Amino acid sequence: MSLSFIMLSILFFSFYALLKRFKDQKKSFNFRVLSALAAGLALGGAIQLFFGFQSPDTAGFAELISVFGKGYVRLLQMIVIPLVFVAMTASIMNVDGGGTLSKIAPKVIGILIVTVAISGAVGVAAIYLFGIDANVLVSSVGSDSSVAARDQAVLSTQAAMQSQGLSGLALSIIPTNIFDMLTGSQRTSTLSTVLFGMFLGYSILQVKRRKPEKVRTLIDFINATKEAVLSMVREILKLTPYGVFALMTSFMMNNNLFALAEMGRFIVASYVAIGVMFVVHFVIVALFGLSPVKFMKKSLPVLIFGFGSRSSMAAIPLNVETQTDQMGVDEETANMAATFGTSIGQNGCAGIYPAMLAIMASQVMGVTVDFAFVAQLIAVIAIASFGIAGVGGGATFAAVAVLTIMGLDITVVAILVSIEALIDMARTALNISDSLLSGVVTAKVNGTLDIPQYNSDTIINASRENELAL
Repeated sequence: MSLSFIMLSILFFSFYALLKRFKDQKKSFNFRVLSALAAGLALGGAIQLFFGFQSPDTAGFAELISVFGKGYVRLLQMIVIPLVFVAMTASIMNVDGGGTLSKIAPKVIGILIVTVAISGAVGVAAIYLFGIDANVLVSSVGSDSSVAARDQAVLSTQAAMQSQGLSGLALSIIPTNIFDMLTGSQRTSTLSTVLFGMFLGYSILQVKRRKPEKVRTLIDFINATKEAVLSMVREILKLTPYGVFALMTSFMMNNNLFALAEMGRFIVASYVAIGVMFVVHFVIVALFGLSPVKFMKKSLPVLIFGFGSRSSMAAIPLNVETQTDQMGVDEETANMAATFGTSIGQNGCAGIYPAMLAIMASQVMGVTVDFAFVAQLIAVIAIASFGIAGVGGGATFAAVAVLTIMGLDITVVAILVSIEALIDMARTALNISDSLLSGVVTAKVNGTLDIPQYNSDTIINASRENELAL
């Protein structure tokens, strides 16, 4: 066991102890997440500057912290399918009123699709606004051995998508085996789970209206299961600061800082595009006669959580509670908006990112980008946005799907995978904002929004955080 391993491990676990102390001191959950984020970036960058890129002296330490970082991600992946399944089933079966379901779902999905199309156009504009030249990027970092390895992985994903074709991708949403669907092994497993959950919930709802005594036990069981799964989610969320610290430290250690500097313009362009879409969300809120300032303030706690965790699915409980407790959205609409928003129309992962990469890929291939190309691209983005999983890495699948359908080279996807984490944090926050937007606007249009509650000055505070035991 080397001295460097011992010293780095002491530093790493000392910060874990500090995070525990922050919790004991009643520091807010968001404060702990952001502290872990900043500290991880700083520690990982310092380690690379001191020891060098991928130094043998840090290999053991990198393997150690990968257990904590990847372990946290695997816990999130573990809970995704059960959470989506019970949340969607419960939200449908608990709907009151014959026409309520048909009033909610189309509007929620429509808002998600319209906004992802707008985000695609914003992503295209960002490339030209910042003058990003993909040929320079490919020539500067494209020969890296790690890029070649990632390229092979992305190529295998593309090959699987090409073998299915567009019709195959659409049909893959319909599960042929619900047990295989529940394993989460397919790209569309999340949307398949949403579909099956909706179907099961609707079927239960029909029986409940005719013979309520026949399904009372099943309804109680599903509602109880939902509470148990939400409790599991909260237990996993407690680990978020620790997981974020490990992930950010590992990210900065394992990515060449000089290569990251070459990609800096793309990172800045991405953040600007994401910022523009936040403004678009606020404008849409204002167009429906609601205060964008209230929307922003009440969204902030759950957006910060999404920023740190990089998982809109893990944020479902906080998302629903923000809509119902803070924004005055009815529970049926909030559940549908939060759940649909994790797998349909994600503005950051399925909109901005694939659009930017499509334009960059066209630069590499010398494809003419005209109005017809952009219109086709936006249409493809809207279609391909169905089924993008709301966990870290979903944007890569979205980009591969869009570029494959458009017939574009995917080399740029492999190159930019290295900076996924830096951009994915803001993309996830944007995805969550869009699901909040769809819930608020749908409730407003349907007349179920509690306007006084929306306009109140109440926001999620320490008492709510203590209730969640985060």
